Amino acid sequence: MLQTFLSAFIPLFIIVNPSSTLALFSIVTSKCTRKERISVAKKAVIYAVILLFIFAFAGSSILQYLGISIPALRIAGGILLGFVGLDMLRRGEQFGEALPDKKQPSPEDYALVPLALPSLSGPGAITVTIVSMQTIDNALWFVIPAIVLTMIITFAVFMSSIIIIKILGKKGMDALTRVMGLLTVAIAVQFALTGIAEWLPTLPF
Repeated sequence: MLQTFLSAFIPLFIIVNPSSTLALFSIVTSKCTRKERISVAKKAVIYAVILLFIFAFAGSSILQYLGISIPALRIAGGILLGFVGLDMLRRGEQFGEALPDKKQPSPEDYALVPLALPSLSGPGAITVTIVSMQTIDNALWFVIPAIVLTMIITFAVFMSSIIIIKILGKKGMDALTRVMGLLTVAIAVQFALTGIAEWLPTLPF
């Protein structure tokens, strides 16, 4: 059971990669009180959980309605995760992540966008969630806890943002994100290879 849980948790945690959103969270909440920082972090992780839950429960129906097979999703997810990982390697940031307009008055406005989406529950995390629900036996017992645990850890990372950034510094944060980027690319390649291996036997020749 532990191995099955880890097969759902580890890929999701690597893709979500709280450290890559930490700098963005710190910028958004740089002038906030501790209470306001906690509020922003709570809303961001709650929004992310809700979004991933939606795709965990409805993802299968969406695939069936659109006629998308698991091998196709694996290959597409591999390509997408490849871009995510390469972007993290190149810039030390999450794919599609952009700094918010600092002139906006309320940091809580950024809990949904860009913190929850696309940083925490972006296309990579959505793909991993759907694939895990499709490929793991009794998936709900493992994928849902994996989502919750990932976001609990993310909340804890956000709460320790000032300490972590001081310890690692900008270069340390960039290095950590690039390591996560390398692992993301490796997962992407494995996704694509598995998808191709599952697709080839279905060919008529």
